[in-house]
Amino acid sequence: MFIIVKSSLLSEILLKNFRDEMIPMCVLSGHNGDEFLYELIPILTLNNEKYDDGYDLSYNDFDNYDYIKANTDILSDVSDDRRGTDTSENAYGNNDSVSSASDNLTDNSNENITTTTEQTTEENPYVDDSDLYVTATAGVNPSGIYYTMEQLRDYEFMLENCYAVDSSTSVLPEEIDPDTLLNMDMSIDLSGDDYKVLIYHTHGSEAFADSREGVTEDTVIGVGDELTRILEEDYGIKTYHDRNVYDMVDGVLDRSYAYTLSGDAVDRVLAENPSIQVVIDLHRDGVREDLKLMRVIDGRPTAQIMFLNGVSRLNLNGDIDYLYNPNKIDNLAFSLQMHLAGKALYGDLLRRIYIRGYSFNLEKLPRASLVEVGAQTNTVEEAKNAMIPLARIIYTVLSPN
Repeated sequence: MFIIVKSSLLSEILLKNFRDEMIPMCVLSGHNGDEFLYELIPILTLNNEKYDDGYDLSYNDFDNYDYIKANTDILSDVSDDRRGTDTSENAYGNNDSVSSASDNLTDNSNENITTTTEQTTEENPYVDDSDLYVTATAGVNPSGIYYTMEQLRDYEFMLENCYAVDSSTSVLPEEIDPDTLLNMDMSIDLSGDDYKVLIYHTHGSEAFADSREGVTEDTVIGVGDELTRILEEDYGIKTYHDRNVYDMVDGVLDRSYAYTLSGDAVDRVLAENPSIQVVIDLHRDGVREDLKLMRVIDGRPTAQIMFLNGVSRLNLNGDIDYLYNPNKIDNLAFSLQMHLAGKALYGDLLRRIYIRGYSFNLEKLPRASLVEVGAQTNTVEEAKNAMIPLARIIYTVLSPN
């Protein structure tokens, strides 16, 4: 049963007061200059726990947030104390997608794009603080973003700077307790010829702005090829890359059972290769067409990176028992340690960790992560360039101290 809302004012009132307690609405139609906004709002879904894995992660999650303010503020904020506040994200609402300084350019020139490697400040050169978690894992650099343990122990600070929580779910303070998550040992023995890491793609058909139709190398699978190559050649980490596509049925895009299919494949690979201790589901995000998730790293245009966690909980019904994840805290530790290492190494290349309500196959292993590399507005080159920092981040966390 649904309510069809035609009044834009009534729609705004309903969504403001009830959206967090309902499955997000579906927009049926909307026309510029038309005084009516037609939206389909489900009102009898309060006890519906059916898991629909067809929803493409963060698509449309941030349509109502103020990207323009983030875009105009970001360049004036880069000289702030890099330890105190993460200026790479819009702090308004749940928006974790921040436009770069190039978003309003029409020539796609790199000259005015925000660059993390050139954001050194006179006020805050190399940081010397024994209470900084990241100093033990990634070292310090003048353009990194650092947080003290005191800051990370502040739940609200974590939500504003490290996490973007979907409006359909919630994360508990004990689930993101830094003393727990940062003291969990995520390192593994990287030596030997056995596979250590599995890379796969639940949505293997995801492509980029300049992808050639029908060319696998131009999709996230091609990006996974690059990550596999760098992990093996540069870091000596034996990596298994599953290049199968799980979101196409008979040549037609169909994500209804993508996570089920990819999850079954992960089970088979792990059964055949018990040496694998790390599982990465590599995606690209979907954002508004006027957004560009890109920074310049070491002179290369590089798609921004975001880790995603599922907490198997919805605001509607609480914890989802049939999606119970015994590795949830380990997953959260893995993503937070990679996120903080990435912030220290590459500053605002890292978007906030995104929290949603389902499990996304992360229950497969303690060291499992879903990684979003750029979005449909990024180029293939930008996405593949992002594998250089991502590989280093992964190595930083996995490498024994």
